[in-house]
Amino acid sequence: MTDRERIQRWVDMVNADPENAHIGRWTSFVVRARDGAGGEEMVRYDRGTVALGPVENTGAAVITLCGPPSAWRELADPHAAPRRHDLLALTRVADGLQVVAGRDHLIRHLRVLTHLVELGKAT
Repeated sequence: MTDRERIQRWVDMVNADPENAHIGRWTSFVVRARDGAGGEEMVRYDRGTVALGPVENTGAAVITLCGPPSAWRELADPHAAPRRHDLLALTRVADGLQVVAGRDHLIRHLRVLTHLVELGKAT
């Protein structure tokens, strides 16, 4: 399975997940995920659904994360080492993910973001 296929499986899983629909029903944000090598993925979360691709200016909170490809792989790894096993943990290690913008939004939407990561580990 390619990374693109895995990401699409994750999108489908998130959009079909009843817990996600419940906890995210009043939540909107955009995550700009950068890999440090020039790659970028835009993820729009709007009231329980996820969409990928360009995002028009909707006024939603923007969270920008940047990290090496290895940190992004760890984020999706169900067997990641302790202190590298979730989003918040990976923002606290030197070679992990950096919150470039929107730290307050990351904390505000942490429950939803954590659930999205957990769904990603199941793909």
